[in-house]
Amino acid sequence: MEEAYYLNEIKKIGGVICISEFGSYRTEYWNKDRSDIDLVIVVKPKVSFIDTLDIEDEILELSKQYYNYDNIHLTFVLFKDFPSKYARLAVDSNKKYIIEEEFWYDFQHYVLKYARNNSNFEKMLKIDEQYSYFGGIADESLL
Repeated sequence: MEEAYYLNEIKKIGGVICISEFGSYRTEYWNKDRSDIDLVIVVKPKVSFIDTLDIEDEILELSKQYYNYDNIHLTFVLFKDFPSKYARLAVDSNKKYIIEEEFWYDFQHYVLKYARNNSNFEKMLKIDEQYSYFGGIADESLL
């Protein structure tokens, strides 16, 4: 499936601002026989948790076709959840599929403003990332 077709089909579903890749995919640590592809789905302000349940299957199926891979994990981030770890992962992702630019720039602004005003949050994210990937603190300068 071509990227333009994938994005157009996602746009038809409605409510999606951006899809961001995170995790080991596109890194040297990704193993096709074992790893999954992690995607953060950022949704518009009026989309509720219940709404995400309604669109999850469609996005998952389209993503499986686009990536030509079955082991895909979706994590939804509501627009107001800018303090969450996954919101920051979406913003920091090297590969983003932005569906709604104006909403994306607002969301990104809120996430980065929150991070700037909450340095402890940033520290917690870095520590959490070390535990996730290394099973403990690998860089003590964060403590």
